[in-house]
Amino acid sequence: MTRETAEPGAVVEAFLDAIEKHDPERARGLLADVGFHYRSPISEFSDADAFIADMTYRTGILRRFELRKAFVDGGDVCHFLSVHIQISSRVKVDAVLWAQVADGRVQRMEMLFDAYPYRSLFPAGTEPPSWL
Repeated sequence: MTRETAEPGAVVEAFLDAIEKHDPERARGLLADVGFHYRSPISEFSDADAFIADMTYRTGILRRFELRKAFVDGGDVCHFLSVHIQISSRVKVDAVLWAQVADGRVQRMEMLFDAYPYRSLFPAGTEPPSWL
């Protein structure tokens, strides 16, 4: 399957697999070079390289993605996920990832989840970022 014939659902699944396996080079190869955008409750990026650098840092706590349901409508792909992470204890965060794929690469992603479990990453007495 070439990039031009890649099914949007397969592209997003490959991206999630690369992130889960801590393979930033493969994950980056699945993102658009121009026009990329990502948004979540804790970050926003318009540069794929900066996004991957940040994801490389953040995914140290990632244990696995549990796919609950996926929908594909043309280039739009939606995944309902349980994201298993390890902060001070194991936590499962339910999330929805909406991705838009064009020409075999992810152009846009929006991830929705409750960012509350991330508060434990900040020491007592310090103010967490405004996004929490």
